[in-house]
Amino acid sequence: MTTISHSVKWSPIGAIELKRTYQRNFRNATILVVASWLFVFLLIVVIKMIAGQDEANVPTLVIRDISQLGPPPSVAAKQQQVKVTQEIAAPKFSLPEAVPDEEVTEDYVVVSQEQLAEMTAPSITEGEGGGNVKVDIPLEEYLPQADEFVAYEELPVAISLQQPVYPAMAQKAQIEGDVQVKVLVDKAGNVRDAVVVKASGANAGFEEAALEAAKKGKWKPAIQNKQPVAVWVSYPIHFRLNAQR
Repeated sequence: MTTISHSVKWSPIGAIELKRTYQRNFRNATILVVASWLFVFLLIVVIKMIAGQDEANVPTLVIRDISQLGPPPSVAAKQQQVKVTQEIAAPKFSLPEAVPDEEVTEDYVVVSQEQLAEMTAPSITEGEGGGNVKVDIPLEEYLPQADEFVAYEELPVAISLQQPVYPAMAQKAQIEGDVQVKVLVDKAGNVRDAVVVKASGANAGFEEAALEAAKKGKWKPAIQNKQPVAVWVSYPIHFRLNAQR
């Protein structure tokens, strides 16, 4: 018969002791973790407080528009200005000298209304000999400029228009053209001035012939408030070879 013997080693630490050791270690670990988190949190709070104080001391510049930005600094090197010392002479003062009352004279001139009117209206001198020219243009003799608008109720009507002379150079070259002219018709219906509004572009003498003929025309003047007025009126002048035949 065979006998099997088992050797059992005895240990003083049992299940209860292991459980107590585990609980103690778990408690210590928990306390250590919580303390670490509290330390980190307090450290972050302190850092933010210090940073907030620094930002409060820094002035804040608010830019609401691009125009508030200054010009960019110049890339080119600025030349140093040389200081020049300039001697400034001290002002000289002199006290007025007293004179006797008998030597004091009072100079004054009494100006009349007529002389005052002549002083306000300056005179115009013509020629070498001189002479005062009084410029006084009545309203009824006023003539408007070519680009000036004048209101009227009735248009000016042409009574007789001079037939222009066909330029010899254009007639020889068999050239035709159209010229738009503008004439100043005064209150009597006479042509005071004439200008070319649109040239023919042929450079054959049409413009000169048209102006010469336009200045010889006769018109019925324009009417404004039942009164004749001077106005500018434009009309075309046609140069045709068929009319010459």
